[in-house]
Amino acid sequence: MNELEDIRREIEEIDREILALIDRRVNMAERVLESKRINGTSINDQKQNEVVINRALNAATELNLDPGSIKAIFEVLIRMSIERQNELSGKGRLP
Repeated sequence: MNELEDIRREIEEIDREILALIDRRVNMAERVLESKRINGTSINDQKQNEVVINRALNAATELNLDPGSIKAIFEVLIRMSIERQNELSGKGRLP
């Protein structure tokens, strides 16, 4: 086995960890939705979306990661959460 194969296996392991964290984040949607119902907050809470994006951008800067890419990633994560909350509330997209 060569060094490149070892590195690729390590990257694959990291990718699996990232996917597990995304799954965990999306699955938080049920708890988030219930809390939003109790508080009377809409599913797409633009103010909170901005807080999440800004928090990610600050962390990206600290880690010397490209802010534009990190913003795009977190916009997708937020959209996935909103879509899941809509599905759970019965407002999901119909095929």
